[in-house]
Amino acid sequence: MGKGKDKSLGSPKRSLDSPKSPKLRTSSPSFRREQLLRTDPLPEINVTPYPLSTSTEMAMAMSSEAQALQERVKVLSDLVRELQRARDENIPQMNNINSLSEKIVSEEKLTIANRGKLKLLYEKAVADSEKEVALMKKALNTVYQIRNIRHDLRIQAKNSGNKETIRRGALMKMLLNCAQTLPLWIGNAGEKPPPLCGAVPPEQNYIAKVNDMVACLVRGSEGEDNWILAEVVNYNTATNKYEVDDIDEEQKERHTLSRRRVYPLPLMRANPEVNPEALYPKGSIVMALYPQTTCFYKAIINRLPTLATEEYEVLFEDPSYADGYSPPLMVAQRYVIQIKEVKKKS
Repeated sequence: MGKGKDKSLGSPKRSLDSPKSPKLRTSSPSFRREQLLRTDPLPEINVTPYPLSTSTEMAMAMSSEAQALQERVKVLSDLVRELQRARDENIPQMNNINSLSEKIVSEEKLTIANRGKLKLLYEKAVADSEKEVALMKKALNTVYQIRNIRHDLRIQAKNSGNKETIRRGALMKMLLNCAQTLPLWIGNAGEKPPPLCGAVPPEQNYIAKVNDMVACLVRGSEGEDNWILAEVVNYNTATNKYEVDDIDEEQKERHTLSRRRVYPLPLMRANPEVNPEALYPKGSIVMALYPQTTCFYKAIINRLPTLATEEYEVLFEDPSYADGYSPPLMVAQRYVIQIKEVKKKS
């Protein structure tokens, strides 16, 4: 099943202490509450979503987009600093909530005056949090702009006649970083995740854009059909067919395929803590990219991610194992798609 099978990629994890209100129970003398805590300082900026070849770096140096890239990096740096200042300025507000909550808990009594004070403090904290969210969204949008510029530079180098092949190890790292930096969808309260967010399918007439990564069903040299990871080169509206390049540059193959043999990858990650409905349920049969390969295979969702930074745990169909399935392997949201059966022409 695919070349270069290896053990699964690690799943980055994180833990956050969520702010919670003091819980009061007038009928019990025992009071317990969770304290509002500030998370660790913001991490340093990393503006390279995947490795760039030497020729791409040269194209970057000569391209007018290099200046745009530097400008975006400066904007991002300023936004991150502003966000950190906002977070620091909001700490006293959180401390005030904690102090008043401790007083209420110790007195085992919630007076009308304290209720009013606590309400005002929480309203202020909510407003401060909304300001932080707005800054985070601006910073994320800037990150995605930087990501797109880096991608455009790679395409420029490729279209300029660069035939340099990315080594397999660098390719695997690029695919992993592309998955980890895939935009996280952040909607408003009650807003449903859009198409191609996590497990949400594309619209019926959706056409993948040039340079988008897609899953493609191609015929191999021995007549077998395989789902591979590819990049869109062109879409012909007259014939309704795609031209795609195998992402594995060692293959150096271009394919012309009908729409039914091409399936777009998710364009955004779903946040399991906010939009669990945008994830595949446990037990779902899907197509997933086998770790350390560029081929998709049928798999079963064994465990869902619980955080936006986590991956699915899947079981690949594999007759070489006694139960017909591989050991659990981790696959990012970016590379898990709906199972698509293509009917063969009679």
